[in-house]
Amino acid sequence: MRAAKSEYLLAALRNIIKTKGLTYKELAERLGVPLSTFKRHLYSPNITLEKLLDYCQEVETSLEELQKLAIKLQHDNDSFFSHTQDEIFYQFPQLYDFYRELRHLRQQDSYTYMRKKYGLNKSSTYAYLRALEMLGLVKLAEDNKIQLVGPFYYRFSENSKLSHKYKTILKAQALDNPDCVRVGFSRMYLKEGQLEELNKLLAKEILKYHSENMQDNETEKDLLRNVLLFVTQHQPLVFSEGIGALPHSFLQDVKTAIARCETSGA
Repeated sequence: MRAAKSEYLLAALRNIIKTKGLTYKELAERLGVPLSTFKRHLYSPNITLEKLLDYCQEVETSLEELQKLAIKLQHDNDSFFSHTQDEIFYQFPQLYDFYRELRHLRQQDSYTYMRKKYGLNKSSTYAYLRALEMLGLVKLAEDNKIQLVGPFYYRFSENSKLSHKYKTILKAQALDNPDCVRVGFSRMYLKEGQLEELNKLLAKEILKYHSENMQDNETEKDLLRNVLLFVTQHQPLVFSEGIGALPHSFLQDVKTAIARCETSGA
């Protein structure tokens, strides 16, 4: 059995605690540790094996069972941003915009490309990349070579702040577009199951047309569309006011925010 990452072992432990109807306060009292310390341990990737075994025993589960659940969680969530990654990107949206563009570049020298495109100095470029390295999303080499870490596509989790922000921006773009083509009906009697069928039919037809155009090499930029039961011309969707120079405190601010996430799990 391959080993699960520590963050998924902890997620599995929190899942077991919730499933068994236990509370953090109750467990902390039984273990004789402050509640704040116990909560910090449940989100700290640096938790010791001895401490993890103690907590497994307290919730009446084995390390093997914890590992099995952690492997499943890891498999199901490997393409999602972690809670910490999502929170940091939400707090520092320009970092997310930088990362998203970096992942889709085809240039071999993406370091030079990003510097040149956004007029960044060496200090700001390094700060962007070092922050992403702190989040476990890139690896930096001495010659400014950048190695991306993880799957090519990431998804937002159900409770992701980024997901909510993405939907908000996308809806604003669509509704504010004066040239959007809308399909509107009023006073239609439709059951929930019928609405689900309409969703499936629409998705099937859209994907069919998309696949046909891809096969025919009809991939011009002006054909890109956002489809939300109405159609708009595609616009680049960014979370920040732009990728630009960063303050000298940026890396320390990110480091502090990461520590806060891992300490509180908030």
